Amino acid sequence: VDSVSRIVITSGPKAGLELPLGDEPLTIGRSSESGLVIRDDYTSSHHARLVLWGEQWMVQDLDSTNGTWHNGERVASPVPIIVGAPIKVGATTFELRK
Repeated sequence: VDSVSRIVITSGPKAGLELPLGDEPLTIGRSSESGLVIRDDYTSSHHARLVLWGEQWMVQDLDSTNGTWHNGERVASPVPIIVGAPIKVGATTFELRK
């Protein structure tokens, strides 16, 4: 069995927080329904989503105002997440770790 992937928040108000990922998509945003709630002025209610496609985690921007950034590039369509690469949503940066 694979060890559980997790996201680790590296900067922002919740820096240091680790969140294990299951098989379910993880939504990120200001909405309290989000799996990861980020409340700042740069984060949309429904901002981004991490989705497991086969063995590969993907990051998808949900039409957010300020965009979702992966490894320094703005996410347009879903992109494969590079382990350890910074993902930025609003004022928060996190990365996927295995």
